[in-house]
Amino acid sequence: MHFLNAQRPASQPPFTLRQVISLENRDEVSTEFRPFKQLIERLNRTYKHHLRSACGFATQNGAVALTTLFVTHYNFLRSHAALDYGVPVPLPELSSVATLQGRWNRVLDWGAYGLCVVPMWIPGQGDGDSEMIVMTVPK
Repeated sequence: MHFLNAQRPASQPPFTLRQVISLENRDEVSTEFRPFKQLIERLNRTYKHHLRSACGFATQNGAVALTTLFVTHYNFLRSHAALDYGVPVPLPELSSVATLQGRWNRVLDWGAYGLCVVPMWIPGQGDGDSEMIVMTVPK
C-alpha cells in the first residue's frame, strides 16, 4: 500500500486498505465492503481460469502481455450476461464489427500501429459517482 501511495500525485487521495474478515459480517468494515470483496474474488477466479492453461509466466513481460490481453478481452470484447450481453466498456469503433474475431483483429491492428485504448475513471463531484472516459483511436 505504501508503495502505491508513494507513486500517486499529492492531488489524489491515498489508497486505504479495507480488510473484510471471516465469512460473516462481524464488524462495520466487513459489512460495508463485503460486496466489493465478492466482486474481486469472482474476478480473481475468472482470471485464474483463463490463465490456468498458461502454467505461469516465464518472464515479467509475458505476465504483463497476458494480463493486458485478458483485461482487453474482459472489458472491451467479452459480452456479459449481467449487462444484457453487452460489454462493460463499449467502443464505438468496434460496434460495426460483427464477430469476436473481427473485433480482436481491429484491437490488435491498433496495437500494431502503436495506437491504444485507455479507460480512465474520473472521480465524481463528491456524490459517490464516477465517470468513465475512454480515449480511443479514430476510425
